[in-house]
Amino acid sequence: MILNHRITRLTVGILLLLLAAVVLLPGLTGFTSLDGTINARFAVINAPIDGEIATAPPRIGTPVRKGETLASIRNPRVNRAIFASLRAEYRSAVDRVAALERERDELVKLRGELAERLDIFKSATIANLERELEILRKRVEVSRAQDIVAKVDLDRRQELESKGIFTRKMVEAAEAAGAATGGEVEISNLTVELLQQRLDALRRGIFVGGDGQNDVPYSRQRQDEVILRINDLNTRIAENKTRAIQVSQQIVEEERRVNRLGMAVVPSPFDGVVWSRNIVSGSNVVLNNEMMRVLDCRELFVDILVPEVDYDEIYPGREAEVRLFGRVDVFKGQVQAVKGSSAVVEKDALAANEPETDERNARIRILLAPSALNSDFANFCQVGRTAQVRISKDNLRLTQWIKGLWFNLF
Repeated sequence: MILNHRITRLTVGILLLLLAAVVLLPGLTGFTSLDGTINARFAVINAPIDGEIATAPPRIGTPVRKGETLASIRNPRVNRAIFASLRAEYRSAVDRVAALERERDELVKLRGELAERLDIFKSATIANLERELEILRKRVEVSRAQDIVAKVDLDRRQELESKGIFTRKMVEAAEAAGAATGGEVEISNLTVELLQQRLDALRRGIFVGGDGQNDVPYSRQRQDEVILRINDLNTRIAENKTRAIQVSQQIVEEERRVNRLGMAVVPSPFDGVVWSRNIVSGSNVVLNNEMMRVLDCRELFVDILVPEVDYDEIYPGREAEVRLFGRVDVFKGQVQAVKGSSAVVEKDALAANEPETDERNARIRILLAPSALNSDFANFCQVGRTAQVRISKDNLRLTQWIKGLWFNLF
């Protein structure tokens, strides 16, 4: 029979060898995974303030550019009481400054008038003292003349007394008159010195009274009071100006806070596509509540599982080839991370589920090189699609394979 023919048996044997080679060759020449999944991360967009969605957000699957508005939130219930209070306090401080400055200006004007009156009073007083001083000097001259006459009269009477014409009593009267005139001269000289001192002091702006005490005129006293009041007003004006500046700074900060809480525009953090959304136009949102998710297509990767016995053969940096099921295009990739079978699986920030297994399989993450997939926003950058991944071996390493087989058998 033909089945017992030698050529037939040889042909069947060769086919079986070829089938075994086809089955074993991929495992000997590289690592192949059929359960890969195109994956990416997404950004969770939370509400920055409480409020109401003012404009319709983009629909799911809508491509968005970096900086494009994703949502506008309006909050008409924001508290503006502090802002209004600060504005009222600022206006009050400004009004106080204006009122104090007006009062200061009036006092400065009054101080000028008082200074002018004081100058007039000073000039008049100096003129009076100069006239009094001139009169006293004339009196000194008269007193000196009278003193000379008294001395002459005394000499004459003493001479006549010696001749017996005048009595001693008449000589003593002449002596008394001479002493009186001499005292008048001395008093007049002292009075002249006193008036000269007052005049010199007055010219220096010091008013000295007749009894030796300071005799400050009313205009000078009033001027001192005005100067003290002006200094006090300057201090209060400076305080109110400082307060107005501080309040104006607080107003700026409070206005920023009110504007920030009253209206917010949420931009897209990068180029991507809307993955999901929880809001519509008119929805009420709460601070930090999730509004939508934007898929980040800038870095696409594939998660695969390989037997953990090959863990050391696959390391970050190794080149890989990725092919989507149903397509013939091959995309380049590179091993990004290798994790053991018991490593914690990242789930929250990923758009697609990672492959799960109960066996001892290492988790390999392949980072895809930039390609047309990164801009395929209409198809969500092919995220979630199954992919086949192959990582070639550098050599067959039959010796290591035989040693591993020997270890498993014995």
